Amino acid sequence: MRVECSDTTPNEEHLLERLTILENTLARLAERLEQGLKLLLRQSETAYANHALVKSLIEILNECGVVDNNDLESRWRTECDKLHDDKSERPRSNRNAKRSRKLSRKAAGGR
Repeated sequence: MRVECSDTTPNEEHLLERLTILENTLARLAERLEQGLKLLLRQSETAYANHALVKSLIEILNECGVVDNNDLESRWRTECDKLHDDKSERPRSNRNAKRSRKLSRKAAGGR
């Protein structure tokens, strides 16, 4: 139900305009979130298909005797551990670099 302009004050009109803008912004945000969720779903499906392909290849190579499953798994875990260690060390080094820059600026008389 629309409100007649003659029945509203300028302040009420301003509030109605602001509400309309907020509603439109919220609708656009909801559309973008929906698009993002669709993209995440597609990426998840692709990752699952790739995982299934790699698993099938490993099983075939294991059956042919080309790959040892235990050796492959231990090497994979080692690589995952290295990756995890690299990620956990990176934020610490960034923080230390920022601190040293701040200390250098303070020593030089900067902010």
